Amino acid sequence: MDLIVKDKQEVTVKRRKKREKENRKSIFEIYRSEKTMKDYFFYLNNFLLFVYDSGEPIQNDEIIELMTDITEEDVEDYLSHLLYERKLKKTSVNKIMSALKSLYNELEKYNIKNPLKHIKLFKTGRNLDNILKVSFEDIKNILANYKVSGEKEYRNTIIMNTLFYTGMRSQELLDLKYKNILKRDEDYYIKIEKSKSGKELFKPIHPTLVEKLKTFKDYVKNMYNYSNEDMEELYVFSSSYEKNTQLSYKALYNIIQDMGRTIGLDISPHNIRHAIATELSSNGADLLEIRDFLGHSDTRVTEIYINAKSLLDKKVISKIPE
Repeated sequence: MDLIVKDKQEVTVKRRKKREKENRKSIFEIYRSEKTMKDYFFYLNNFLLFVYDSGEPIQNDEIIELMTDITEEDVEDYLSHLLYERKLKKTSVNKIMSALKSLYNELEKYNIKNPLKHIKLFKTGRNLDNILKVSFEDIKNILANYKVSGEKEYRNTIIMNTLFYTGMRSQELLDLKYKNILKRDEDYYIKIEKSKSGKELFKPIHPTLVEKLKTFKDYVKNMYNYSNEDMEELYVFSSSYEKNTQLSYKALYNIIQDMGRTIGLDISPHNIRHAIATELSSNGADLLEIRDFLGHSDTRVTEIYINAKSLLDKKVISKIPE
């Protein structure tokens, strides 16, 4: 969806825009992540369908008008619906309301009333069960038990290793091409062109992962008789190396789910990111080191791993008298 601004008083959509193309400016241009944009508009669509009873799908050219007519009472009704009819957890409700608040905050800049301005999010504790769902030992056991019978299974083991050794977000991993793997002196780095924050990031690659990536690259290169130049534009984790098609998030999620089942775990790609963060904390990495490694913009997001470390730290047990 391409929503654009005519001036500070009027908002419209692309199909009605009459000005020159170079003057166009997206209202929601702050959302650099494509996944974030899709998630936010999924929540917005559900919200508008709840408020308006026409039964017809929401069209792009009516979204702004519908959003403008929303009242605080509509928001309160939707909150009640989420909590008492759909029986969503407060963490899930917070995710939805945060998305809606963010979208309305952008529209508020153009003098459109924000019905969520005074809506407070629920206070919730971090889910340590989810943070500690999978450990480094679990990942080693998964890789030991996962049967590699062909190209796709081999690729999947490299995916698991890359998620762990880099702490990459799912979309960062899916966007990764061989040209983004850089060497400086004897060290290797991954260049992340589109991070969640919109900034360009560089991640150092652990020597163990460097060797695995090199071996896998040679395997793909020989399998399809690609040149070095061909390999540069190839997705590292493609759904088809012959066609160079990008793996989808759904496919990635299913891969990690299937691999987790080999040892009876129900896990997602993000659980692997949790695992490396917790492992770093347990091995002495400080708050700022973990923040920078994960690419967090705020240390408050990183603090959960420090708290998780205290649960995993067995040294305190030795202080309990026998």
